[in-house]
Amino acid sequence: MTGTIAPAPPETAHGPMQSRLLRMARLLTARPKTVLAVWVLVIAVCFPFASQLNDVLTKQGASKLVPGTSSARADQLIERSFPHRSQRESIVVIAAPDVRSSELRSLLAELDTRIAERVRTGDVRQSSSAYTLYRDLTADFLRGLRARLDQQGVPADPAARSAAVDAAVTAGQLPAGLTALAKAAVAAGDQELTGLAGKFVRGADWRAFPLPVPPEAVGRLVAEDGRAALVSVSFTGGAGHDPDVDWLRAAVKESAEAANAGPGVATHVTGELALIHDTYKQAEDDNALMETVAYAIILVVLLLFFRALVPAVLTLLAIGLATTVSQAALFALGHGVTLTQFTITIMNFVMLGAGVDYSMLLSSRYRQERLAGRPPREAAVHATAHAGESMLLAAVAVVLAFGATLFSPVDWIPPLGYGGLIGIPIVLLAALTLTPSLLTLLGDRFFALGRRPLSDLEHESALGRHLARAADLARRRRVAIVLVFAVVTIPFAVLTAQHRSTADPVALSPATDSRAGFELIAKEWGNATVLPTLIVARPAAGVVTGRQLTEQGQRLVTGLTDRIAAVPGVARVDAVTRPFGTPLPADQVAALPADLRRDYLADDGSLRIVVELGDPPYSEAAVETVDRLQAVAAAATEVGGLEVGGATQVDRQYGAALTDSFWQMIGLVSVGVFVMLVIALRSLLIPIRLILTIMMSNVWAIGLTVLIFHFWLDRAIIDDLPIFLTVLMMGLGMDYEIFLVTRVRDLVRGGADQEAATIGAVVDTGRVINAAGLVMAGSLGTMALSSTIMLQEYGVGLGLAVLLDATLIRMLFVPATLLLFRRYNWWMPTLRRRPSPAKAG
Repeated sequence: MTGTIAPAPPETAHGPMQSRLLRMARLLTARPKTVLAVWVLVIAVCFPFASQLNDVLTKQGASKLVPGTSSARADQLIERSFPHRSQRESIVVIAAPDVRSSELRSLLAELDTRIAERVRTGDVRQSSSAYTLYRDLTADFLRGLRARLDQQGVPADPAARSAAVDAAVTAGQLPAGLTALAKAAVAAGDQELTGLAGKFVRGADWRAFPLPVPPEAVGRLVAEDGRAALVSVSFTGGAGHDPDVDWLRAAVKESAEAANAGPGVATHVTGELALIHDTYKQAEDDNALMETVAYAIILVVLLLFFRALVPAVLTLLAIGLATTVSQAALFALGHGVTLTQFTITIMNFVMLGAGVDYSMLLSSRYRQERLAGRPPREAAVHATAHAGESMLLAAVAVVLAFGATLFSPVDWIPPLGYGGLIGIPIVLLAALTLTPSLLTLLGDRFFALGRRPLSDLEHESALGRHLARAADLARRRRVAIVLVFAVVTIPFAVLTAQHRSTADPVALSPATDSRAGFELIAKEWGNATVLPTLIVARPAAGVVTGRQLTEQGQRLVTGLTDRIAAVPGVARVDAVTRPFGTPLPADQVAALPADLRRDYLADDGSLRIVVELGDPPYSEAAVETVDRLQAVAAAATEVGGLEVGGATQVDRQYGAALTDSFWQMIGLVSVGVFVMLVIALRSLLIPIRLILTIMMSNVWAIGLTVLIFHFWLDRAIIDDLPIFLTVLMMGLGMDYEIFLVTRVRDLVRGGADQEAATIGAVVDTGRVINAAGLVMAGSLGTMALSSTIMLQEYGVGLGLAVLLDATLIRMLFVPATLLLFRRYNWWMPTLRRRPSPAKAG
């Protein structure tokens, strides 16, 4: 420290909250070693639980299904009646010069063997591929052959059966290519038939197969040019919330190696399950890089702010300890609610940003108290009382913002809220207890290993002089500044309102294995293979009997599917009466193989209709087609209660729920923050302006993000970007306003007029606010380094929002409005004067 410390100033006036914080700080600083010992004990207890946090996270993220919607009801019915075609279905896509070659047939057979092991353990329900299609058809033929021989009275003697097979071949009743297989089958047991059929299919040429196989059925599994094949794998509920997609990939790789498939074969695992899994896995893998860069940015900013090494290290250490406690708390919470990797990502970054904010504000105030002449312990006490009120108000605002997320029907939003609800109170508690204790124990050594760390950095630094000029500009040009900010907001608001966003998991996913597989399927079979529109129903009485359509049911379902096929925008309709896209006669419908029939008519009688749209599933045109399909379904009451689901319907209803959640959360948080600040600050105007300026930051940030990603980089804009920014900025962005306004109020309490108090507050807190903004923008902005578009847009949007809020808005717009309204800033219906100085504490 340089220079001589002046005598202690008279006792500063304190409000009720500051008086309570003053008493708390005196208790803490009287026993600083006890406080540190308690934290060490808490960390020791929490660490084992924090290390297990990943065990309670879901790797698939949260569902886009909104409870109570038709898409949710459709999904529930599919999950119950058509589980092999539910969201738990993954698709293996294999690309090769010819997927009907012997190596590829062997690959499919090897994969089926490995999947069969998981069927036996209960993790997989079933799988289907061209191999299983040919095998099962062959096995059914062999069973039929044995049944005919039994009916003809042919003895079970192998010789007699063999002679009967030869006779059937001679009479043209049996293809010659099946002679050896038939002779083996008629002498084998029932359980051996499938194995014999599989061995035969593995070695047979599918292009000249001796049995008739419906080309439409083959076309669902093998591309027309023979260069791609599909394998459907449906997981059971026993596989848990996160079916093992990685196991399936490993099984495909092992099968390819076992079949000597060669380097020309490419395999992918895709489907909505795999797309979400890969996106979350990629985000998890990116965390290490993001956190490393975030810590580096924070350390640099802290070193520049403190001009000393020790406080920078102690700040990061305290936040790290608080994070461990928060992770342990989340581990306990995760046994009762859904948590995702994004819960942890957001919690870590929010705690970093808020924790640094609190540490810088508290230590900055401590330095000011020391420069004013207070001894170290008293400086720590008074710093905690004054800065602690701002920290507490800011933390309550964040908790209100994150707490509002728990009321959202959109599944991914509450897990985001849990991170903030747990992390912010703990990091606040650490700042209010650890930092004063360290300041008391270390005194000025808290700022050790630095260059003049206890000088008057707020007023003597280049930044302090710049802030003084900015405050003076706000004083001289307050009307012009307010008008300019309002005018600039208009085009950003228009751009934000009109931009087209999406929840398309493909467009928003990184370059992963599942995305490559999806794009290959879309090229060969169309988007509907992975993201179809579905119409499902429990049929009305008289439509289904047993496991077949009645005559009336055949007529009604045929009429319904004909009307669906005639809807503009519909490219194809598959149902039990038209499993290959074209209507079948009643006798052929009745003769459908059981596995094929179960895709459209479940054993419990439920109906499933698959509609392929002519437009991409997330386009406006697709939404219009689904509107028309809903009208058709609503009118078909004679068939049953029809529900429309599938990718397009889920997305549109998710988007509607997202919009409702957006305005609901804005309302809840705005009311909560307004009431809190009215009580704390005794002002009506300041809380209103605070909420409006936060929205201004969001509008500017979203507009700039749209310009960067949509117009410059030509990428899709994720539809939950506005709500994501709102949730975080309605909480975190309020820190800066609260830091500034509470300082203005303190100066007014001390006798300064509004103009002097505003300019003084900008200089006193501007350095903290700017540094805190850099820390928050740097930590949250590192999400832009992710390989996932979703996190990139989150990072850019949040980084811009925080920087704009901490600099232009808080350092120019807010002072200009404070100076414009002057005494009306503190207007209350029952108190039409500025706040009077409170009794000294």
